[in-house]
Amino acid sequence: MIGVDRRLDDELLFGPEDSALALAAPKRPSGPPWPVLVVDDDPQVHAMTAVLLRDFDFDGRTFEVVSALSAEEAKAVLVRRPDMPVALLDVVMETEDAGLKLVRYIREELGNYRMRIILRTGQPGQAPERDVIVGYDINDYKAKSELTAQRLFTTLVSALRAWRDIVTIERNRQGLERILSASAPLFEMRSMRCFVERLAEQIARVVDRGSAPAVLACRPAARADGGLTVEVVAGLGPFAGTIGMPMADVLSPSAAAEMADALATQCNLYHDDRCVLVFRTREHGVTLFRLERAEPYTADERRLLELFCNRVAIGFDNVCLYEELMALNRSLEQRVEDRTLELAANQKALILAKERVERALERELLARDQQRQFLGMVSHEFRTPLAIIDSAAQLLAMRAGQVEPEMLERLAVIRGSVQRLTGLIDSHLTDERLQSNALVVERAEVNLPELIRTVVQPFRVAYPDREFRLNMDRLPQRAEIDANLIGLVISNLVNNAVKYSSPYGPILIGGDSDGAMAVIEVTDHGRGIPEPELPRLFDRFFRGSGASGVPGTGIGLHTVQQIALLHGGAVAVDSQLGKGSTFRVVLPV
Repeated sequence: MIGVDRRLDDELLFGPEDSALALAAPKRPSGPPWPVLVVDDDPQVHAMTAVLLRDFDFDGRTFEVVSALSAEEAKAVLVRRPDMPVALLDVVMETEDAGLKLVRYIREELGNYRMRIILRTGQPGQAPERDVIVGYDINDYKAKSELTAQRLFTTLVSALRAWRDIVTIERNRQGLERILSASAPLFEMRSMRCFVERLAEQIARVVDRGSAPAVLACRPAARADGGLTVEVVAGLGPFAGTIGMPMADVLSPSAAAEMADALATQCNLYHDDRCVLVFRTREHGVTLFRLERAEPYTADERRLLELFCNRVAIGFDNVCLYEELMALNRSLEQRVEDRTLELAANQKALILAKERVERALERELLARDQQRQFLGMVSHEFRTPLAIIDSAAQLLAMRAGQVEPEMLERLAVIRGSVQRLTGLIDSHLTDERLQSNALVVERAEVNLPELIRTVVQPFRVAYPDREFRLNMDRLPQRAEIDANLIGLVISNLVNNAVKYSSPYGPILIGGDSDGAMAVIEVTDHGRGIPEPELPRLFDRFFRGSGASGVPGTGIGLHTVQQIALLHGGAVAVDSQLGKGSTFRVVLPV
């Protein structure tokens, strides 16, 4: 230090002047100066450095020399001003390694790794460059003899740039940490209002400089008349008591216009003392945040805010989806509850209906049992008198043929009526046995044409004015059938043909064979059957529209079909309204 060559000092302090530059008086920068800590026990070094740097500036800022004549004095300065960017540090001061100890104090005790430390020594032998660079956390090593004005300026500018980049990185790191710590709790929010209120608090933390900014959060909302309005959903600072109010009632016209512009363009707006952030979601609208503070927003803070907006935007979708899910869940629970009540009511109604059906079934079974008893009684009580009447009529007919031949016709009518009444009883008894599955087919070989003639004969006697045409030439002569049941089938079909046809129209009873099947047809030329009624014609107790005024029970055709099925056959009908009907019974022979 003391041995610094005076000629070098003169060179540093009084370098050659440029006459052209001397004539021009450049405008001095107006920004705050860069503080440079000079630690040296030689006052002339301080004076030389100050004179040397007074005509230099960097990035619009001049240099300010902060002097310390010893390591202890430098420690006191650093305690007061820990944000020093650069230190020009001598090695040999009050002790031979005072400067090196000061380096360790700065790095290890103060934990200041941002400051750029440049060792500037006049005695390189006391601290060899290689050993110092490796053993101590310094950023440059210069001999005082080599630091010309330009080299000193170059060294300081390089150090300041490095310090500025380190500070920027550190600020960005801290900002990212604040973003991560601020955004993590937001994803735990499930209520949109709580989410927006917490988001307003976390935005303030991201750009926090020690003073709480004013934060206002707004969202578009539907009005009762169908239009849209922008309402305050969260607020901090002076906006804390504005939740639920229209934005236009909270902000000045110019501020409200800025918010409306950001909502229309969906772009963030930045000014010196305020900014407007737009949080966009894919499906759940836009939320605006307005931040106001005294300090201007730096470029780094803007980038941090943009990053924070992008990271948190998905949180809006999550909260909105959660609220939609909860609404759907509530709706589903309500629907389940309503459906449960409906099912309970239906179950109660079903139980009541079941009880009514059971009571009706009991009554039906009782009625059927009474009917069965009545039919049994009728069959027993009526058959004996009818048999007596028929026998008496037969005896009278035998005598009348010798004494009074004119009585034969009347006796035939009596016998025909007895046979019809007996057939009616047989029909009801057969239907009852069919319904109780008690009817048994007793097959025997029968002369089928003779059976048909026997069944038709009483109708000839009972209806002498009607024409019954029989054509059974192609009908099989023999068939394995139950003669009583098939006789009842033919009797029901002929009886229907008589009841539902014109008194002057013939009734055709024919027969044919179809392989191993016998086909019996009964055709009338009566009123016919409407086509819509044909599918129900063989239902039990069904009577068509043409049966009005005609006596009957509605069980005849049902009995015909059941007997045909019991024989392994079938029954079909062809009918044309106003022209007549043909009933066809197919039986295996």
